[in-house]
Amino acid sequence: MTDTLEADLLEAHASDDRAALVRLYTKAAEGEEADGRIDRACFFLTYAWIYALEAGFDEASVLKARLVSHGREVAT
Repeated sequence: MTDTLEADLLEAHASDDRAALVRLYTKAAEGEEADGRIDRACFFLTYAWIYALEAGFDEASVLKARLVSHGREVAT
């Protein structure tokens, strides 16, 4: 994760910006996935999914599907 992405995440947490949190955690996950660090990617995907669920965002289902594909969640 870059310093800029980390700073953006901290700012989103401070302002409780759920849309930004979903977007930024997803972006962090994508970077980790691209580098083959699946455990770290799933850590970030989990947070993106939780914030998406809490906010009622449609992308929650896509995030869950990504976690299912990595064996970190069960399809329902």
